[in-house]
Amino acid sequence: MAKLDIDFVLLDETTVRFGFRALMDGAELEDFKANPVMLLQHNRPSEWRGKDEIMLPIGRWWDIRVEDRQLLAKPDFDDDDDMAMKVQKKVEKKYLNGASVWIDPIASSDEDHLKAPGQYLPTVTRWGILEASIVDIPNCRNALALRNSDGARIELSAHTNKTDIKTILQNISIDKKETMDKKLLAVKLGLAEDATDVQISEKLQAVLTAGSNITQLTTENQALKDQIVQLKDAAVAAQINNLVDGAVNEGKLTAEDAPTYKKLAAADFETTQAAISKMKPYESVESKLSTAKETDKAELDALTKLSGIDLYKTGQLEKLRKLSEPHFKTKYKEAFGVEFKG
Repeated sequence: MAKLDIDFVLLDETTVRFGFRALMDGAELEDFKANPVMLLQHNRPSEWRGKDEIMLPIGRWWDIRVEDRQLLAKPDFDDDDDMAMKVQKKVEKKYLNGASVWIDPIASSDEDHLKAPGQYLPTVTRWGILEASIVDIPNCRNALALRNSDGARIELSAHTNKTDIKTILQNISIDKKETMDKKLLAVKLGLAEDATDVQISEKLQAVLTAGSNITQLTTENQALKDQIVQLKDAAVAAQINNLVDGAVNEGKLTAEDAPTYKKLAAADFETTQAAISKMKPYESVESKLSTAKETDKAELDALTKLSGIDLYKTGQLEKLRKLSEPHFKTKYKEAFGVEFKG
């Protein structure tokens, strides 16, 4: 094998002659590195016409890499192939300096911010390489090869229909986007990228069912919370009513005062309860007089049962005088033997 330490620019990010470009960040080179076929002018055996011999690959590529926004590779010519040796000599003598790739577009975008000056077709955002050829005109000009939806080659030469190129890229953008969206959906659902439509559909149904159950549980949970709040509110209201209504019944508050104290209890139950507990029951003047009279009568009966001298010794004569002047005078005379002259 004849490896040459010469870098060929297979592709870069400049706009090609037919109005589109490919981004280096979208390069997927694993398949090409595994089978780095080198052809001459993109000619495969079935496409070599007018010659008796079959046109086979003239070599392979090595040191394939993306560097400084360029796809670079070095040629390795088959030294058992006469045609390959002829091409190698022309490369070494710098008669052939160009290379071109047969690009396999995976996804494209027609967004303006991805377009470079002079670009009017979509940008290829993800792509692979089917083969790379030694060519007489560099691929970034007009020798770039594309694949259509049937896998047939379309060379971008001066005779290529620009409308066909635009259609290919737009269709790829749509088809590949749907595929990528499907893969993304599968991954988000916890499935493998290559999940079938049935698997995705079943998983979506399971997610929707789970979501419905969660919604139902959330609704039921909220209903229970509302019931708890209502029960707590009812218990607090009953506690307040018992406190204030009880105070009204005990005569500590009037019926007119009840609404005010209920509001106070709702704001601060403990403080209101403490204040009410210190209140004395309301008593009318008539009730007080009646009570006083009954008390005085009972006390008067008790004092009159004592002798005058006992009342004097116990200091209760003055008390008797306040309750009843006539009874006082009688007990005074009984104690001292003389009439009271006061």
